[in-house]
Amino acid sequence: MLLDKEILDGFKDEARGLLSELTQIIEQIEDHEGEFPKTLIEEFANRTDRIMGAAKTFETMAPEMQIFVHIGKFAELCKATGYKAATLNQSALVPVFAAFWADTLEMMEELCEHVDQTDKVEATLQGFGPVLQKRLTWLAEQIVKFSKGSTAEASINVDGILRRLGIKV
Repeated sequence: MLLDKEILDGFKDEARGLLSELTQIIEQIEDHEGEFPKTLIEEFANRTDRIMGAAKTFETMAPEMQIFVHIGKFAELCKATGYKAATLNQSALVPVFAAFWADTLEMMEELCEHVDQTDKVEATLQGFGPVLQKRLTWLAEQIVKFSKGSTAEASINVDGILRRLGIKV
């Protein structure tokens, strides 16, 4: 079942609000001085869960609209990396995570804005794919570096994550 314009517009409005809140949290994280901003990072992870939940709900309502699968997976990635950042408790990694989240949110904004335009969704996924791949690779390297040598625990399968997100690698 395709969703009507009013429902899609409701999703877009809700997503805009949530993504704006998330962007503000990232700015606070980037500007944070002093102690590790664990509370802000956990708040970021919790709020991405709201977008993930909305996308999964819409996915069940309209399974033929794969855009909601993508939005849900990107939100899930932000949530997972948010909790990972909070557990690492490394101030030096904050700018690395914040840059990754900012890029991912920018892509999610584009996807949410064009949920009903398949061609623009595909262009967005392919356009951001290389940037996201670079950021994920960089993030993985930094996590391994700061995880006190526990590479098995800290490693990230970048290509696997990108394939799971629907981006060709």
